[in-house]
Amino acid sequence: MNAKRIGRMLLAAAVFSAGLVLPAPHALAQQQCVSGGSDQRSVPWPQRALDPARAWPMSTGANQRVAVVGTGIGDNPLLSGRVADSTTLAQSNGRTSSGQPDCLGIGTGVAGIIAAAATNGVGFHGVAPGATLLSAKVVADSYVSGGPPQAVEPELLAGAIDWAVGKNATVITVAEVAREDSAALRQAVQRAIAKGVVVVAAAGEPVNGNNPYAGKPTFPGGLDGVLTVGAIDPAGQVTPPATSVDIVAPGVGVMTTFPGSGLGLASGSAFAAGYVAGAAALVRSYWPNLSNTEVVKRLRATATPANEGVDSRSYGDGVVNPYQAVIDQVVAGRPAELPPFRQQEISPEEKARLAAEDNANAWAYGAAGIGVGLAALVIALAIFGPRGRRRRWRSGLAPDPVEHPEDELPQPPAELFGGRAGNS
Repeated sequence: MNAKRIGRMLLAAAVFSAGLVLPAPHALAQQQCVSGGSDQRSVPWPQRALDPARAWPMSTGANQRVAVVGTGIGDNPLLSGRVADSTTLAQSNGRTSSGQPDCLGIGTGVAGIIAAAATNGVGFHGVAPGATLLSAKVVADSYVSGGPPQAVEPELLAGAIDWAVGKNATVITVAEVAREDSAALRQAVQRAIAKGVVVVAAAGEPVNGNNPYAGKPTFPGGLDGVLTVGAIDPAGQVTPPATSVDIVAPGVGVMTTFPGSGLGLASGSAFAAGYVAGAAALVRSYWPNLSNTEVVKRLRATATPANEGVDSRSYGDGVVNPYQAVIDQVVAGRPAELPPFRQQEISPEEKARLAAEDNANAWAYGAAGIGVGLAALVIALAIFGPRGRRRRWRSGLAPDPVEHPEDELPQPPAELFGGRAGNS
């Protein structure tokens, strides 16, 4: 009997004698997964900022199939009956697999932002609660170690996009990013766009400056035809995107669905992509005849401009506005540049005609003034004429008062007994 076998026997005997049972690898893996959320009644800040429910009288996203390419979609009461189909493309080590539909909780959170049901007494709800969800799991219980940070192989993303197109998705939300481009991913995106699908991709989070992928674009967000989304916080400040974005949405401290039950807070551009994908579902449901490129144009044209203006690297065209995207009228084509203004030269004949008009106007104004003066004179004579005749045209004013000047130095009074003075 070798030493390894003896060691295993001793360990088993010690566990049995202590009355303990070691958890299976399956249970150990589950302990690494995100726990369920809690009961939340308050209205989250993205609902207050975007208020997508204003668009529900026109559209709830009905007849739209929105795919979520991410960590999977777990069970949650607010997502009950929302997931029409799912697939798992991620490969995991069987000894450490949790067996959970979504161990990390990102895909479940994105799905809730897109289509969670509105429930009485719960402040949170999805942007397009009438939409149907598709789940393509490309991340197992954790990201692959040793590779690019928080990234997925581009071939996995390509397979997930093709699967979603095969399931008749009208909007595809790529919540995960690849740090490298590939021909397979490019072709999958092109096939999706050719089928009329709106492809929405998270911009991803920036990596450390010492990382070789720092400052480089992410994929499929960096590909043509893909609507790339960045995240903003409650103050409207954008988190540093990993790449240039087309539009932004709430993605920091947002409330959303957690696997199992309840709600909780999450952050990342993946959740911002969920808000844009939900808005795309609203538009596609209300405007079914619009092409995917027209839907993207409408989302960008109706975005609320950021302080940096349109075409900002960090904000793109601004913050997604689901209500305006549904109701606004968007003209076809791009605005044409106006030609420069040029002062036209006036011919001598035109100058003479304008001068004659000015003279005629001056004479007309003068005649009108004279007419007004004569009319005032006639009125005055009609009113005051009879009174003047009665007074024989004398002034009707009272005469000036007659002044009686007094002596400046009055004489003193006569002395009494003045006669006696001379007799004394």
